[in-house]
Amino acid sequence: MAMVLFCGQALAADGWYFWMESLGVAVSPGMDVETGGLEDWTASNADISPVRCDVTLNPDRVQVEEGQCSDDPIPWALMESFKGGKGILSEVALGYRMGNFRIEGEYFYRNAAHDDTDVPRTANYDPSTLPQFETVQDAVDDVSSHNFFANPYYDFHSGSKFTPYLGIGFGLASVAVEYRTLWQRTNDVSKMEVFETTGDEGAAGLELNRRLAGTRVSDSARLSDVLFGYQAMAGVDYQASESTSLGLKFRWANFSEFEDESHYDVLRNHASVAGNPPVPVTYYVRTDDIRFWGLSLNVKCAF
Repeated sequence: MAMVLFCGQALAADGWYFWMESLGVAVSPGMDVETGGLEDWTASNADISPVRCDVTLNPDRVQVEEGQCSDDPIPWALMESFKGGKGILSEVALGYRMGNFRIEGEYFYRNAAHDDTDVPRTANYDPSTLPQFETVQDAVDDVSSHNFFANPYYDFHSGSKFTPYLGIGFGLASVAVEYRTLWQRTNDVSKMEVFETTGDEGAAGLELNRRLAGTRVSDSARLSDVLFGYQAMAGVDYQASESTSLGLKFRWANFSEFEDESHYDVLRNHASVAGNPPVPVTYYVRTDDIRFWGLSLNVKCAF
């Protein structure tokens, strides 16, 4: 590699060194995700659909009695699970050696493609009970991060060209999650049972069911958060020359809870607002499963 041309002093001596991971793989386990937010809802246990409280869809409060709808959005939450992912890992680090000990400042980038979908759920929610929907699913595509860590290591000098080592690290990560959500209603008006089609307001109810058919709640967002993280590392270096070594390193990293929010692209085919008067409707994505393990080849150079 070109960087070898800049190697200077003996790598085993105390002093500065440069470290670069030239090839690495990152593997993330499955993710349990909580999504939630604020939505216009019934003010009591009244047996009506919360969609009737949508002031944009139903501004005249058709088939809504006094006190059944809240003037302010209230919280909701659902759970979902996504499969693990895998991707790339690359690193550069600047370190200083002192006998068997060394410490380094490290930057590494990692990306994992999950590319998985799931049906949002709660303990009492079953998508099969919602015939008006033809698609109900959320998705996590890629999870990526830019990471800045401080890592102390201990080298086990064996007198041979091979040097095993152990290390730990602490730092910060800027994490991004590519997230999608889609609740798509069928175009079959007969399955829109939100509004009653009989009685004094039956005609108005039928028209509102027609307006509701085919609508969707959807968003595609790049969510981000800055997280604290820690990692454990183990590896072995091979002394290729007096000033250069090649190595294999394993790491396991774990991060604090991720949370960010977005607003919907569309909410029942209108702007992402609810309540009376309307206020912006946002949703959040939260998980404490931002972690991964990685295996990489690297080159270390003293100077």
